[in-house]
Amino acid sequence: MSFFYYDTQSKLQRVEQLVAKDKDGTKQTEKVSECSPGPVADEEILARSLEYPNKFTDEGGLSDILFQDAFTHGASAQRLPGGWDIHSSDVHSRFEFRAKSRREGTDGRAPDPENLYIGAFHMSAAELRACKLDSDKASRVRIYDAGEAADQLHAEIVVDATGLSRPQRKEMRVRLMVLAQRRGLFVSPHLPAEDFGRAERSQCEMHLPPVHESIRYSGQSSAT
Repeated sequence: MSFFYYDTQSKLQRVEQLVAKDKDGTKQTEKVSECSPGPVADEEILARSLEYPNKFTDEGGLSDILFQDAFTHGASAQRLPGGWDIHSSDVHSRFEFRAKSRREGTDGRAPDPENLYIGAFHMSAAELRACKLDSDKASRVRIYDAGEAADQLHAEIVVDATGLSRPQRKEMRVRLMVLAQRRGLFVSPHLPAEDFGRAERSQCEMHLPPVHESIRYSGQSSAT
C-alpha cells in the first residue's frame, strides 16, 4: 500500500495520518513514490506556487495561508534538481497548466474561474526542514518524494503540528511564509498584463520575466 494512502473516513486530516505513519520522519530518507527519482535531499531546491485567491488575497499582501495546506492535506512543491534557472520555464508552465485546469474544472473539481497563477517562490529542502518554533528541539517540516507518472519531480511538504496551540500553528505558518519570500517572487510569464497589479500587491520583491519588465517600465514612465 502506498505511503500516501489515507483513510477518507477518518476524523484525522490527511497530514495527521501521514505523520502518524512516520512519527520520527525517517521515511524522508527513503523513496516512498515508485515514480520519483528518489528521496528529497537537503540540498535540493523546491518551488512553491502563489495562486490567487486561494493562497493570496488583494488585501494586506502575502499571508500565512501560503502554507496552510501543509497542515491539513499536504503542500505541493516542485523539485528542481538542476536549480531554478534550469527548471523555471517548466515550473511556470506546470503551475499555469494546473491553474488553467482549476479555472476550467478539468481537474475533477468544480470550476474556479478566478484561479490565477501569479508566480513561484523557491527555497532549499534544508531551509524548510530547519524551520521550527523556538521551543522545538526537532524539525516539524517533512518533505517526501511524491512523484507521479506525469510529474516525477512532484514533492509534498507536511508539517507535524502535534501538540501545537492555534497561535503556535499560526506562528509556524508565518515562519514558512517568511522563508518562502526570502528570495522574492518569480512572476509568471503567463500572468496576463491586466493582472500584473496582483503580483505587485503581494508586497514581495519581484523577479520579472521580460514581458513584465516592459509592463513595469511603461507604468513608471507614465507615472513620471
